[in-house]
Amino acid sequence: MSSNNGHILQFKDFTIDTDEKVLLREGMPVALAPKVFETLLVLIENRGRIVLKEELMKRLWPDTFVEEANLTFNIQQLRKSLGDNARSPIYIQTIARRGYRFIAAVE
Repeated sequence: MSSNNGHILQFKDFTIDTDEKVLLREGMPVALAPKVFETLLVLIENRGRIVLKEELMKRLWPDTFVEEANLTFNIQQLRKSLGDNARSPIYIQTIARRGYRFIAAVE
């Protein structure tokens, strides 16, 4: 576990240790695939602003061609792990045909 609190982020019941690459919910690990975890980090780094789909694709799969469906799948998995809902989001807001925005407060 990291001793540097500068790499610990918190939102609602969740804690992220960016050094250890782990997401905790009320202290218990939440299993996330590596690309799903990276998706969460990119959204949190840019919280409050729209992250365009193209930007997410370039960050997650640099120098690789992947279908947009891969990004959609990552967002779905992330929402499922967070207990979020696309229709009434708490964490990840969909901006139709453009991208996504992390909307929860992060400490």
